[in-house]
Amino acid sequence: MAYSNFIIDFTLTDIGTVVEPVTLAEAKLYCRVTTSVDDNQISLMIKQAREAIEVGTGLSLIPKTAVVWFTNFNGGFNLPYGPVNSFTSLIDENNDTIVAADYTLVGGKFPQLQRPPFKNLKATYVVGYATVPNDLKIAILDQVSYDYENRGLDSNTGICEKSWKACQRWTRISPIL
Repeated sequence: MAYSNFIIDFTLTDIGTVVEPVTLAEAKLYCRVTTSVDDNQISLMIKQAREAIEVGTGLSLIPKTAVVWFTNFNGGFNLPYGPVNSFTSLIDENNDTIVAADYTLVGGKFPQLQRPPFKNLKATYVVGYATVPNDLKIAILDQVSYDYENRGLDSNTGICEKSWKACQRWTRISPIL
């Protein structure tokens, strides 16, 4: 029987009040909107654009708590949804806490769990950027602009091409999504 590392399940929970990386004023300026008629809609588009960029990159742009259930049979499991700010706990399949001396995390903001090589582990950690990189902030603005200009159209294109290219430069999950 061949074993591999894989995610079983996960939850991501926003920490505190969500402060989007792009403000309403920045989005309106970028979209060249001078009235307040569409403020609520643009605010929703900012959130949707940030979430789309997070899905496209596998990153967390705002602070979140990640709880990931996974198998680490081969060692070297890449913790998803970084950048990782702090590692809170590692629990085995018997719901016993694995102390820091008994596991090895290698790396900085995007670490790997080298050991233990167990199945059914549960990791809890805090992820997200304190300051979102400019490239990803522009990707959010590009997506908001695209969504604002194309609202109401029946389109299956999803994320706009310019934002997609930024996602490809920053992706932590795959060069082809």
